Amino acid sequence: MPEANEAWQWSQGEFWQSALSLEQLIQDLQPFAAQEATVFFPSRHVQMLQQQLSKANYKQLGQEGIKYLLEEYIVFPVDSMKILYHFQNPDQLTLLGVSQHLVETWQHSLSLLPTKITALLPDFYAAPPPQQADETVLLDLHGRLLARESEWMGCSIDDLPLYLDYQEVSRLYTVSNLNTAQLNSLQARVTQDQIHGFQYHFTELKKPKQHPFNVLPKLKSEAKISGYWKACAAVLFAILIVQFGYDASRWYKNKKVADETALQAVSQFKYWFGQNYPVTEQTLKSQFEFQMRTNQMGQNAGLQLLSRVGPVLMQNKIIADRVSYDASVLNLDLKANSSVVLQNLTQQLNQQGFKVELGNIQPNGSGVIGSVKIQ
Repeated sequence: MPEANEAWQWSQGEFWQSALSLEQLIQDLQPFAAQEATVFFPSRHVQMLQQQLSKANYKQLGQEGIKYLLEEYIVFPVDSMKILYHFQNPDQLTLLGVSQHLVETWQHSLSLLPTKITALLPDFYAAPPPQQADETVLLDLHGRLLARESEWMGCSIDDLPLYLDYQEVSRLYTVSNLNTAQLNSLQARVTQDQIHGFQYHFTELKKPKQHPFNVLPKLKSEAKISGYWKACAAVLFAILIVQFGYDASRWYKNKKVADETALQAVSQFKYWFGQNYPVTEQTLKSQFEFQMRTNQMGQNAGLQLLSRVGPVLMQNKIIADRVSYDASVLNLDLKANSSVVLQNLTQQLNQQGFKVELGNIQPNGSGVIGSVKIQ
C-alpha cells in the first residue's frame, strides 16, 4: 500500500510489479478476482512495544489489561486504537497499536479491489526475518526503507542516521537494495564486518490470515451444527415470542428518536448554512454529505501528520497534553523537562521538513509546557 501519491506494488510471489494508481491496480488484478490477498500497509502508522512479562503476570492482566501497557506510548485514547498482542514463551510480549479509524478507512479503500483481502499487515513483514537475535534486516523496497528487527518487530525508517543512533553499536545488519546515501550512513556507524548483503526475493507469508498482527477484524467462526434440535427450537421459539411482544413499543420509540433526529439535523443544517437557506430533503442530503466528506479529509490529514510527529515525541520523551487539528495545522500542548527540550524538538522537526512554530512556554511542576504548531 502506497503513501500519498506513490505507486502501488503487487506480487504473485517472487517479484513485485507496479501500478501507478488504484484504478490501474484494480485493472491489473482482474485476472485474480475473488482470490485471497494480503496487503502490507505503511508501518509508520503503528506503535509497537516488546517487553518481558512472566506468563503469570500475562494471565493476570488479561486481554483488556494488556492493552493499557501501550497507553503511555501513544497520543490517542486506548479505546480509539486497535491493539493486538502476541505472547511468546517463556516471557516475551509484543504489542501493536493502530488507529481504529485508520483501519476502517483502509478497509473502505481496499473493498474496491477485485481480490478478497484476508490480511492487513505492517509493511516490514515484506522483508525476511533476521536469522540471529542481534541482527537487523534493512531493505529498501521501491523507495521505502524497512527494518525487520526480529520475527515480530520492525518499522519503516524515514531518517536512517537517527534510527542508528538508537541501536546497539554491536548489532549486525543484513542489507539489500540500499542506495548510496543509505549505505554510507550505515558504514559511518558500524564496521564493514557488521554489514552483509543479500539478494531480496519476496517470500509469501505462511498463513497470513492467522498472523497475530493482522489488523483486519476477525470473522466469527460459523456456528457448528448441534444435535440438540429440540432445545434449540425451544430457545428460538421463546426468543420469537419475546421479540413479537415488544416490537410495537420498539417501533414507537424508534419513531420518536427519528423525529428528534430530524429536528437536530435541520438545526445543524441551519447552523452550517444559515437560517435563510432552503431546507428540503435534497439540500439536506447533498450538503450534509459534502460537509462530512470535508471533515473526514481533515481528520485523515491530521492523523497522517500526527503519525509522523508521534515517534519524534517519543524519542524525546515529550508528552502531548492537548492535540487539535484545524486549517491544516496540528496544534499541540507539549510537556517536557525543560524549554531546551522543546527548542531541540522544534529544530529536529524543522530539519525533517516540517514547518514548526514554538509558542508560549510556561512552568509546569518540575518541567514546562509549551504550545507548538506543526504543518
